[in-house]
Amino acid sequence: MAYRAVEIANQFLKLPGVDGLTQMQLQKLVFIANGWNLALSGTRLVSEDAQAWDYGPVYSDLYDHTKFFGREKITRQITPDDNEVARFFLRSPSGKPPYSANLSPRESAIVDQVWRRYGSLSGPRLSALTHQPNTPWYLTYKTKGKSSVIEQDVIQNHYDGLAELAQKAA
Repeated sequence: MAYRAVEIANQFLKLPGVDGLTQMQLQKLVFIANGWNLALSGTRLVSEDAQAWDYGPVYSDLYDHTKFFGREKITRQITPDDNEVARFFLRSPSGKPPYSANLSPRESAIVDQVWRRYGSLSGPRLSALTHQPNTPWYLTYKTKGKSSVIEQDVIQNHYDGLAELAQKAA
């Protein structure tokens, strides 16, 4: 099943030992989790398409929910009150619960593994990983331009290749 990017972001924010993540870290971790899910199960983890922004892949809905945090760490789960439209029109929080995904055990394992592998990296370091030649962001940004949708088949091909490399190394 595919989930909203904000739901997957909250999966990272509620992992044990996570004391907050920047919006850049969340964007990249959600993108990487989607890529590995595509490679390992052939299905999307995130229902929205990522776009090739200057600093890497971005889910616009997640951006609209986190941009008010600026460069600060987000230390709580994201709620509907964090949406750009809600912040503009609401004077006080509505008290709506955080976004939540009902992940399968396999999807949870992918989120956990992405966290173990990439969770210690800063936002700029994660962004640098997405900017390497032949990554989905790189191919999209260089051929289609800024803010173009990063196609799922391009993401899957990249992560399929990473999975093959990991199997050969094991």
